[in-house]
Formats: sequence, C-alpha cells, structure tokens
Amino acid sequence: MSALPALAGHVLGGEERAEGGDRHDVVSPFTEEVVGASREAGAALVDEAVRRARAAHERWTRVAPAARAELLETLADLLERDGDAVATTVSTEMGMPLWLAAATQVDLPTRVLRSTAALTRTLAWVQPSDGSVLHRRGAGVVGAITPWNMPVHQIVAKVAAALGAGCAVVLKPSEQTPYDAVRIALLVAEAAAVHGAPADLLQVVQGTGPVTGAALTQHPGLDRLTFTGSVAAGRQVAAAGAATLTPATLELGGKSPALVLPDADLERVVPAVLASGLVNSGQACNATTRLLFPAGVLGEVEELVRAEVDRFVLGDPADPATRQGPLVTRAHRDRVLGHVAGALADGGRLVTGTGRPSEVVGHGWFVDPVVLADLPADAAAVQQEIFGPVLVLQGYDDLDHAISLANDTRYGLSAEVWSAGTDDARATALAVAAEIRAGQVKVDGVRTRERPAVPFGGSGDSGWGRELGTHGLLEMTELTAVMA
Repeated sequence: MSALPALAGHVLGGEERAEGGDRHDVVSPFTEEVVGASREAGAALVDEAVRRARAAHERWTRVAPAARAELLETLADLLERDGDAVATTVSTEMGMPLWLAAATQVDLPTRVLRSTAALTRTLAWVQPSDGSVLHRRGAGVVGAITPWNMPVHQIVAKVAAALGAGCAVVLKPSEQTPYDAVRIALLVAEAAAVHGAPADLLQVVQGTGPVTGAALTQHPGLDRLTFTGSVAAGRQVAAAGAATLTPATLELGGKSPALVLPDADLERVVPAVLASGLVNSGQACNATTRLLFPAGVLGEVEELVRAEVDRFVLGDPADPATRQGPLVTRAHRDRVLGHVAGALADGGRLVTGTGRPSEVVGHGWFVDPVVLADLPADAAAVQQEIFGPVLVLQGYDDLDHAISLANDTRYGLSAEVWSAGTDDARATALAVAAEIRAGQVKVDGVRTRERPAVPFGGSGDSGWGRELGTHGLLEMTELTAVMA
C-alpha cells in the first residue's frame, strides 16, 4: 500500500488546510498501525465552510443545467484518471480489497457521475402544469455526512446530485476514512477550474459525529441534509434537521433477505447470494444477510454454503487473491463477534465460522465468514443489522411464509429474489418481488452497482428519501409554481 500523507486536512476554497482541534488517528485494519490522521473541525470552521458554500451556490444555481452536466462529466474523467490512487487510498484506510475498491469506489462512482450528468441535461427544470409554470432549482447548501464502508461512492452519490441540481456541499466524511474525501474535493476544485465554476462547490470538514457532525447538522445555513450511517445517528440528524426545518435524506442500513424460490438452481444461487452477503466483509448496508430457502433443502444449502465459504481467501487487501479483508476497527470486529455470541446463546448453530477473531492471517481485525442456522425469527441476529460477515439461514414452508419472513424486519432497504430463470419462473419471481417491502428488489442476480440510475433508499429503519437517478436529483431541488 502507498503511504498516506501525515494529515488529511479540511478542504475549503479548493485548498487543503491543516488547522483544527483534536487529532484522530487513522489505523490500518490490516497492519493495525497508524497510517495517518485528521483534526477535528470546530463550529468556526463549519461556519466558514457553510458561508463559502452559500456564496458558491448563489453563482452555481444560475449556471445552465447543460454546463453543470459538463462539470460532472469532467469530474468523472478526473476520477478515472486518478482511479488507482483513489482505490489504494480507500483500501489503506478501511481494509477493502483493492480489486473491490477499484470496482465500487472508482468505477461505480464514475458511472454515477455520468448518469447524473445525463439526467441533469434531460430533467424538466421548467415545465407547464395545470395553469402554472413549474420551476425546479437547486435547494441551496447541502450538508452531507458519509460513512466509512463505501466512502467514495457515498460521497459521489450525494455530491453528484447536489452539483447537478445547482447546489453546493459541505461534507463531513467518517474520521476512519478522511483521505478519500480530500481527494474527491480537490478533484471537484480541479473540475471547477476547468469550467470557470466556483472553487467552493465542495467543502470538506473533518471530524467526528458528536463534534463536527453536530455543528454541521445544527447549522441554520443549510437547506438540505443528506446522511448515510447508523439508525441511532440518523435519528440525531433527523432531530437536528427538524429543529431548523431542514429536510433530510437518510440511508440507515438494512437486514436484507435473499429469497430463493423452490425451482431455483441452488448450485448457482448459493455462491451468488454469499457473494452479495459477504461483500466488503459484510460491511454493506444492502448485504443479503438473511438467506431464505424452502425448509426441505436446508441440509443441501448448508453443504453448498460450507463449500463456497471454503473458497473465501482472507488476507492482504492489496493481494488480488484476497476475497475478504479485515473489519474497519478492532471495536467493530468485537461488536460483530458479540452479535455471534448472542446468536449462539439464543440457540443458533454455526454452519460455518468460529465466532472468534480469525487466526488465518495472524494480524488485522479479521472475522471468518459466519453462517448461522436454527435461530427463531425474533432472534437479535435475525432482526438487527450486524454489519459484518455474518449470515442467517431461514427455512420457509410456502411462498406466503417466505414473503412473511422477508418482510419480518424493521428495515426496508434491499432484497433479492432468485428463480430458475425461465419465463414462467421469472414471472413468479417478479410477482413475489412486488410483495417485498424494500426500496430495491433485485431478481435473478442483478446488482445495485450495475444500475447507477436506479433510485436507492428504503423505509422504516432504513430511513427516508432516495439517492441516485432522477429521484436522487429531485431530492436536491425546490419547486416554484408561477401562476399568471
């Protein structure tokens, strides 16, 4: 891995700045060594960032949509140009395998930028409606808070929509992954310079949620809040937004089912479901962590699960052979193992895994893939998001039971339905998918990152609002009806 700079600074006016309060170390999840740091932005820095963003918005919102789209396309080109460095930065910060970082933190965000640019060109910014003319405009200054697990993608999903709509952004990234945010902010400034746009379109203020995040979400100068993270933190963001009447988009996680229909080919489906459930060591909000199968084939499913998990290679994130990297921090690894211990205490049975820190690598915060069976539907491991390489098998009796199990969760973010793939089988799968309460339901192996313009988000404890596509762009706008 390439060495990171000693400090990830704040970015204001397109320039990196080193001032701030408390130091927060960035520790490699693989080597367990300090690889960098950031400093806490206090209220004064946040206020400066918001004021700068306000001035940038006032200029940017008057720029034609086609010109805003051109800036997004330039930003996509720059991200591709620096893709190797961006992927390496993410992998160093949070342990994602380098090949996965290239796919999800460079290729996917690049396609999101280009799809958002296309939508920016074609959206009806002005249109007649029922005796009025509707004018859509950028909402204003957007406060964005992003997580560590898919850091660049989450930044771009928010920033692309905001810039396309004519907004400016103040971003607080996770203190675990501050460096990639600096890279993206400097690329935005570079793209802005190419197009003569304001240098302050994207400000970055580093720090923790309780200090910098609180200063940002409570700032009265924001017009939108957008947040991805835990349910508990999301409630705090929503409360802060309510105090200033600032609308918020919240993406708070999931407990996603993969419902395998009776006619599906298990030898094809089980590896695919495990791939989506264990991606990024299970540190993905839409990971399929509940595997629903006909009860009569659970024995066969368990055999296939064991065989597939044996193919997972844990190791150095920079090694192309590594399929699963470490968890992001020691504390997070211990939380995940605590969930496994709780599941065993609830009567669960280990199909794979040990429920202890992995001994495969010898260092780093690794957990062997864990698959659990025999848990009641109300067990904590079935109901709560674990955010690690832990999956639960659930047998169902018939399709009504299967749909009931799939919907038996406070989350409503994502789901999968698997069939034999024939025309008749797919018709059944589509009908079942329509019965599942989730923001996205993917049939027969479609992946979220293959469809960057499809809206993403959920309901219940998964939050509210949508990112990506037309719906994500509209989240960043206000509507004026002019009647004459």
